[in-house]
Amino acid sequence: MLGMGSQRSRVLLVVMFLLILAGGLVSPLSLVPSKAAAADSSTSVGIDGAIGHVGELKTALDQGDIDQASAAFRPIKKWWNTNKNGVKKNSLTMSLEIEGQIAGISIALLNKEASVALDKAGTLEFSLINYRDGAYVGNDGKQQMTLSVYIMKLRGAADLIGKQQWTEAGAEVKQLQQQWLTVEGDIVSKSAEVYNSTERDLVLLDAYLASPEQRDQAKTVIDRMISGLAPLAGAEYTWIDAALIPLREGLEALLVVGALLMYGKKAESKAASRFVVMGSAAGLLTCIAVGFAVAVFLSSSSFGTSNSLINGWTGVLASFLLLYVSYWLHRNADVKRWKQFMESKSSKALSGGKMFSLALLAFFAIVREGLETVIFLIGMVGKMPGTSLAGGIAAGFGVLALGAVILIKAGTRLPVRPVFLVSSVIVFYLCFKFMGSGIHSLQMAGVLPSTVKEYLPEYAAISLYPSWYSTLPQLIFLLTGILMLVWGRTSGRRTKTKLHTISSV
Repeated sequence: MLGMGSQRSRVLLVVMFLLILAGGLVSPLSLVPSKAAAADSSTSVGIDGAIGHVGELKTALDQGDIDQASAAFRPIKKWWNTNKNGVKKNSLTMSLEIEGQIAGISIALLNKEASVALDKAGTLEFSLINYRDGAYVGNDGKQQMTLSVYIMKLRGAADLIGKQQWTEAGAEVKQLQQQWLTVEGDIVSKSAEVYNSTERDLVLLDAYLASPEQRDQAKTVIDRMISGLAPLAGAEYTWIDAALIPLREGLEALLVVGALLMYGKKAESKAASRFVVMGSAAGLLTCIAVGFAVAVFLSSSSFGTSNSLINGWTGVLASFLLLYVSYWLHRNADVKRWKQFMESKSSKALSGGKMFSLALLAFFAIVREGLETVIFLIGMVGKMPGTSLAGGIAAGFGVLALGAVILIKAGTRLPVRPVFLVSSVIVFYLCFKFMGSGIHSLQMAGVLPSTVKEYLPEYAAISLYPSWYSTLPQLIFLLTGILMLVWGRTSGRRTKTKLHTISSV
C-alpha cells in the first residue's frame, strides 16, 4: 500500500502538469508523500557479488558460450530470489524493473539468444548498480540518490583517477553520466551556471579518460565538478525552485512556438496556426505520456540514456528546421511579400503537407524542453510540501503563458520588418544552440565519441563545446547563415535595380 501511495503521488503530479500546460485550473491535489518504509539492510548484502556475476555473464555471452553464461546466471537468480522482497519494500518500481530484466535473460538463455541476453544483462547491471548507489525512487516517493551521494561517487572516481586506474575510472564516469538525470533537477533550479558546466564536464571527463594523451587533465576537471556541486548539497527547496524549472526549461520552447503562432496570426493564416497548435499539443501529450511511464513503470536513472537520446535527436532535427525558418523569416521581412507567399502557398501547404513542417518544429521544441521538465518535477516530489510544489509549478507555467500572450500580442501590433528581422536572429541563435546541445546529448548517450580539442572555443551557456562533433556543424550553420544574408541582400539590390530600370523606361 505504501508503494501504491507513492505511485499515486507521482501520477497525480503528471496529471496536474498536463492541466497546467493546457491552461486549465490546477486541482488541489495532495502531493505530500508518505513516510519512507524502513530499509531492509539484507538487500545490500551480496549485491556487489551479484554485480560481479553479471560481469561474468556478459563476458560469457560476448564469447557466445551459453553454458558458461547459464552457470554465471544461476547465482544472480539465487541472490534475487533471496532479496527481492527486501528490494520491493524499498522500491516497488525498482523491484519490477529488475524482475523483468532477470526474466528476459532467462528466456533469452533458454532460446540460446546470446545477443539478446547480452543486451539485457547490460541493463540489469546498470539497474543493480543504481540500486546499490540509491539511484532510484523509493516507496515514499523520494529520490534515494541525493546530490551528496552523487558527489561522493565523484570523489570515488577522483580517487581512481589519482591512482591511475583508468579503466575503472572510465566505467565509473559512464555510470555518473547515466545517473546524472537523477540529480540534475536538484541543480538546475539553484544554479544554471553550475548545471551547464557540470553537464559539459561530464563529457570532457569521459573524453579525457578515453585519451591516453589527455588523462592528466581528468583530475582537474573532476575536482572542478566537485567544487561546483558541493555548495549545493543539502540545499532546501521552496516553491520558487519548482517555478524556476519550467521557466528555465520552457523559455526556448516558448520562443519557438510563440514565434510560429505570431507569424501565422500576422499573415492571417488560420491553417498555419492550427498546425502549430496541433504540433504543440502532440508534444505536450508525448511529454506527459513519457513522464507517466517513468513515474509508474521506470526509475528516472534507467531512463537517463533514453532521455539523452531523445534530447539529442530532437535537438539536431529541430536545428535544421529552425535554420530554414530563420532564412524564411529574413527573406519575407516585407509584409507584402510575406502575405503574398502565404496566400499563394496556403492551399498547396494543406494539400501537399508542407504545413506539417510547422507542426513538426513545434513538436520537437516542446518535446526537447518539456520532457526534462516533467522528469525534473517528478524528481522534486518529496523535497518540499505538495502545496508548495503545486504552487511553484502553477506559477512557473503561469509566467510562461503570460509571456506567450505578450509575445503574440506585441508581435502582431509591431511593424512586420523589424519583428521578422529580430525573430530571424533569435531563431538562428536557437538553431545554433539546439545543434550544439543535441550533439552534446548524443555524446552523453554514447552515440558519438566524447572527443575534445583544447584549441576549440567553449561556452556552455550557448551550447558551444570544445568538440569538432558539435563545433563543425555549428560552424557550417554560421557560414550558411552568413551566405544567406549576403545572397538575400544581393538579390534584393538586383530586384530594386530592375524595378528602377523598368520605371525609367
